[in-house]
Order: sequence, then structure tokens, then C-alpha cells
Amino acid sequence: MIKKVKLPNEKLSGIKMGGGIRDVLDLATKIEKSGRTIYHLEIGRPDFDSPQTAKDAAIKAIQDGFVHYADMRGVEELRVTLSKKLARDNKIDVSPADILITVGAAAALSTAAITILNRGDEVIVPVPCFLSYPALCEMTGAKAVKLPCRFENGFLLDPDDLEAAVTDKTRMLILNSPNNPSGAVLRKDVIERIAEIAIKHDLIVVSDECYERFLYAGEHISIGSLPGMGERTITVGAASKTYSMTGWRVGYMAMPDWVTPHANRTHLFLNTSPTTFAQYGYENALRNAEPDVVRMIKEYRERRDLVIGYLRDMPQFDIVVPDGAFYVFPRVAAGAQKTDVELCSYIMEEAGVAIVPGEAFETPGFVRIAYCKQKDYLTSAMECMKKALKKL
Repeated sequence: MIKKVKLPNEKLSGIKMGGGIRDVLDLATKIEKSGRTIYHLEIGRPDFDSPQTAKDAAIKAIQDGFVHYADMRGVEELRVTLSKKLARDNKIDVSPADILITVGAAAALSTAAITILNRGDEVIVPVPCFLSYPALCEMTGAKAVKLPCRFENGFLLDPDDLEAAVTDKTRMLILNSPNNPSGAVLRKDVIERIAEIAIKHDLIVVSDECYERFLYAGEHISIGSLPGMGERTITVGAASKTYSMTGWRVGYMAMPDWVTPHANRTHLFLNTSPTTFAQYGYENALRNAEPDVVRMIKEYRERRDLVIGYLRDMPQFDIVVPDGAFYVFPRVAAGAQKTDVELCSYIMEEAGVAIVPGEAFETPGFVRIAYCKQKDYLTSAMECMKKALKKL
């Protein structure tokens, strides 16, 4: 042990080391290896195969010799296609020169945080949230100001609460709609108020829109499309969810031109560049895989309805029906007489079903159920849960 080096260092000391999604997965896998059947509803990973058209394009790129470094900003054809996609679908006017291809959305988020934030800055993070958001703030030396989105309000961000949370140290707001883990979708009137607040207080918004196609009600509106927001919004997306390409590790950030050279340099030092042939696969998916996406979203709607139907018969949970993403985030009812961690442990041990405590998403008292499995698998898992919970 080196005495002069103390871990965790000051940037990591505020980040909880256990209890997250991967920890639940590790425990579930360990139990599974002992011979028990475990139903995995902890990981938000689409179970559909990647589109064949994307695979073919990636294979062709390899065979054509695209196996070396590409442009460090990303393959030009992909940036051009994304610029057209953002104009058509998101109503965001952004030049290919202001789109950076990253190693998944995770690298886009970390690049944005490292590029923008200074030590002591404050970042408003609506919760429940993806667990990376507060961690990235801590790693830059900034402070994550966690803003609760209430169950009674369908987990929608309240603009009045947002404005009350702004201080003279606030620099950034992180948005995620549709939301992981709640499935909440921000309404147009709410997004317009958020935009007004961002402009009034001169904030930059990082909008994580990885679940934009997973909509069952309402509409997806990119905040970067609103008047005055183009110059202060970084829009993040990826191949991972929409095209079930999680392992390809290709994402992007579309940004104002005053951010571009600095973000490009940050990502260069962090990751150099994404895999070249994977970028060709993503570019092809954007142009040709729409039938795969439509088929997948239809299936996810049916899966959501199946899981919601079971949860309605479990008195241990109160639910808000999610309008998007592929998660349900029920509240642990008072009558359950267990914390979210205790209930998840009980369900794992008694039912063999792996779900994640809400505290992993900065919201104790809830659990996240990912319905990224086929309907017969989900039926078996929910039957096991129902049976176990009846014993309480």
C-alpha cells in the first residue's frame, strides 16, 4: 500500500461505492451460479438484436478497411446523417461540425461535464435520475443539487421548484425525458417554462434524450428546439436504446458552436474516438432501421402494460403509469413495512427476481423494474413476485 496515495480521492469520496444497478446484477449472477433461477429485471438493456442492416454495414466497413482512426470528431457521414435526423425529428438546427460522436452517451455526458464545469459550480439534477448524473458532477468538483420530482406529480419536474433551486453558483441543468428510472415524459408547457428559467438565469442545459423513441403517451420535445435554447443546450443521444446497440458504444452530443472546440478536445483526451466501423453501423441504422424501431416500441408498450397489470394487484406498491422509457418506478407502500432495499432483497431471495432499490436513483422508498424481456419471461417473473409478496 502506498501511504501517499489515499483512495477514494477527493473527487470520488462523495460517490457511493455500492448498491447500484451493477451491484444488484453481480449479486443476482452469483445466486444464479449456485443453481437458482433468477429473473433479471435490473438492467436497462434492450433484449432485441441489433438491426441486421447495421450489422451488415459494420461488417462491410471492416472488410473495406475502415479499421483505423477516423476523424476524431466522428465519421463525417454519421455526423451529416445525425444533423439531418436532428433537424427532421427534433427540430434542432445543428451543423455536422457541431456534432461530436462519442463512446456511447456516457462519454457524451462526461465530456459535457468536464468541459463546462469548474470546482464549486452547482448543477441541478432532477431526481429520480440516472445514477451517473450526480457522480459526474462530483468527479468534476462541482456540486449536484438534487431536485425532487414528486410521485404525486407523476415525477414531472415542477418549474417553480426548479427556479427556487437556482443560486448564483448554478451553471448547469441536466434533463432526461423520457426519464430513467421513472418513465416520466416532460410536457410541452413544462419544457417551455424550464427554457424560460434557463434563459433568465443564464444556465446551460444538458438534455439526455436516449429514450426519445420510447413513448407511449404524449410527445417528445427537445428543449434545444425552443427559441433561445440552441445556444445553451447540449443534446445527448445514442445508438444504444433506439437501435438496441448497447455494446456498440456509439453516442453523440450536439452543441452550440462556442462549446464545440472545447468538447472535441475533452473527448479526444478521454477516449480518442469511438470504434470506426461501429459508427458506420449506426449511420446505416439511422437511415434504414426504422421498421426495427417501430416493431420494438410496439412490443415494449405491451410489456409495460403487462407489468403494470401485475403491479396493480400487489398492495406493497403504489404506481404511476410511465409514459416512456422501459421502466416502472413504483413506490413502496406504507403497508409493506419494508424499506426499498429490504423489499428488493426479499424479492431477490424469495422470488428470485432482481430489481433495483430507488436509493440507487437518489430516491429511497421506490424500486425500479426494467421490462426489457420477452412477455413470457416477464409473466414468469411477475408471478414469482406476486407469490412471494403474498407471504408478507
